[in-house]
Amino acid sequence: MSTRTTKTFEDRLLSELQREIALRAEDPPEPEPVIRRTITTRRALVALAACVAAVGGVVALPASTGGAQAYAVERHEDGSVTLTLDEIALSWDEKTALTERLRAEGIFVSVDKPRSGYVCEQPRGELPPPRTRSYDVEKGIWSEPLTYTLHPGDTLAFEEPERVKDDVSPAWSMYVVEGRIKPCKEVPFEGLVGED
Repeated sequence: MSTRTTKTFEDRLLSELQREIALRAEDPPEPEPVIRRTITTRRALVALAACVAAVGGVVALPASTGGAQAYAVERHEDGSVTLTLDEIALSWDEKTALTERLRAEGIFVSVDKPRSGYVCEQPRGELPPPRTRSYDVEKGIWSEPLTYTLHPGDTLAFEEPERVKDDVSPAWSMYVVEGRIKPCKEVPFEGLVGED
């Protein structure tokens, strides 16, 4: 019986790797010098200024991309609040935030959604005196912002009727009632005022 003396590729590779390791152990390489930067006052201030600029950009970003609120609520010493609206159509988030803010001031908020073809019967309470505002169609702006003064116990009402399929639908509306508003009693929508 003869023994095989020929080394395989794996045996030769293992021998070569062991030889390399032994050579490296005899002659260790010199460590590369580490360059350490010292923190100076100037470098710290530059880093701080960069951080402040980055935070300022993030904070200012919502306002520069149309994030301005469509309304303002100003509280007065007598407990009343003035609600100023730049836009009548509020987003869901804006309406939710406004509702929370007004309820915190003791003002009721009513959101009614009559079914398709119906509206809430009017009047639902005593309305404040009417105001006159004009709308400039060319510029797309109101002559002045819409303002309401509400006292604790008054109600801001949102009436959002369901759309009528393939017909004229009642418009969403928002109005103020002095005191607590009456519940919405649905009545059929009679069409637009002045319609023949």
